[in-house]
Amino acid sequence: MTARRVLSLLCLAVCAAALAGCGGDTLSFDPVANAASKTAGSTSSRVEFTATMNIEGVGGMAFSGSGVFDGHARSGALNMRFTLPAEAQAQLGGADPTMEMIMDGRHGLVMYMRSPLFRTLAAGKWLKVDMAKLAKKQGLDLSSLMNANQADPSQSLHMLMASTDAHPIGYDHVRGVFTTHYKLSIDLARLAKNNKELRKTFEAVRKLTGVNSYPAEAWIDDQGRIRRMKIDMSFNAPTGGAFTMSMTEELYAFGIKVDVRPPDASQVLDAGSLLGAGS
Repeated sequence: MTARRVLSLLCLAVCAAALAGCGGDTLSFDPVANAASKTAGSTSSRVEFTATMNIEGVGGMAFSGSGVFDGHARSGALNMRFTLPAEAQAQLGGADPTMEMIMDGRHGLVMYMRSPLFRTLAAGKWLKVDMAKLAKKQGLDLSSLMNANQADPSQSLHMLMASTDAHPIGYDHVRGVFTTHYKLSIDLARLAKNNKELRKTFEAVRKLTGVNSYPAEAWIDDQGRIRRMKIDMSFNAPTGGAFTMSMTEELYAFGIKVDVRPPDASQVLDAGSLLGAGS
């Protein structure tokens, strides 16, 4: 596994964290969908998450992070830590598996990443990933995939707006806050209902994998806001390779003041050429 392949794997992970919820707004009487819509309208919040991901032929990895997000400025920041496949970690020479990440969504989503894991590619520099440019290379219109409030990683909430069959299964305290615990399914057709580009993407996914929905859970407080969510994804590719990912996320400190700015241009290296230079 080359350093470029490892970089691609890491970027897949952070993109999953940042873009898990790039669906359109979906109105529903479903209690989880309504709570997700209300929570997404919050101006800002803190977030913590953990996730595991496994790609057959590549290996398993885990990542966790915490950060802050501003819905009005459509920007945020994360500190992340990875547990990489042994081969990937060896390729990187035992570098500290941590990453700083800045999301700038003011003019389309641009992500900046800095990590000791990139020391052979961009020692001390921020790697810039322009999601619109990458999407364009794949023939996608990112502007239609994302609405104005979807530049921050907490927008996995938008997946919950496609909730179906939500039903309460108990009660829990999340960070000291009383919540109702729901189980639900995320319906891909509903997620893409009002979004032509996303509808085409999910239609292709369904044809390739046969997957129509994913299981999820949500914890809702007495003010009707999502405090915790858990989303599980899995499918088998046509070639037989399996992909699984499970992510749990908690939101808190709603309304917190956030001041996040892109790094200075002198400290930035465009990652597009590195990611496209081969495996």
